Amino acid sequence: MGEDAGATHDMAYVTFACGHKDEPNSSPDYISASAEATVRTGPEGDERRKKNAYATVAHSFALAKELGCEDNGGLKPKPSLIPES
Repeated sequence: MGEDAGATHDMAYVTFACGHKDEPNSSPDYISASAEATVRTGPEGDERRKKNAYATVAHSFALAKELGCEDNGGLKPKPSLIPES
């Protein structure tokens, strides 16, 4: 899931190399997409589900077409998440 990624019960990020579609031989830019809670709380409830939810949102931001990354920055259509079991 990108070159670097992480998630907690109240935030997640994914960092990836974004090659430019318009400049195929240029060096890629490294981009970090993140999502985090605006109010810090403890990990009440199912912490794993919260981590997965934040990771999914951050991954979705990273796939934004507006970034114009060649091959979606090498990211898969769906994030690799912590197993639910």
